[in-house]
Amino acid sequence: MRALGEEIATMPMLDRLSRMEQLGWLPDAEEWADLRRIRNEFTHDYPETIEERFERLQLAIASAQTVEKIFNSMSHKIHERNG
Repeated sequence: MRALGEEIATMPMLDRLSRMEQLGWLPDAEEWADLRRIRNEFTHDYPETIEERFERLQLAIASAQTVEKIFNSMSHKIHERNG
């Protein structure tokens, strides 16, 4: 966002995400917030049953695929801007 001339030093994360969505760099700010929540749960919560662990792993894999799509989209936009 700094490269776009946005002042973000005092901006809360949710406001940053919303601004990135407004600028067209994120498809959905709430989706990104959900991805952050999933990541935090994955790294800090320890499910007890095998089924819960498997569900959590499947969610992490799906989330990683979403992050990859967002990364590829951002990468494409950067290349377009920089020619």
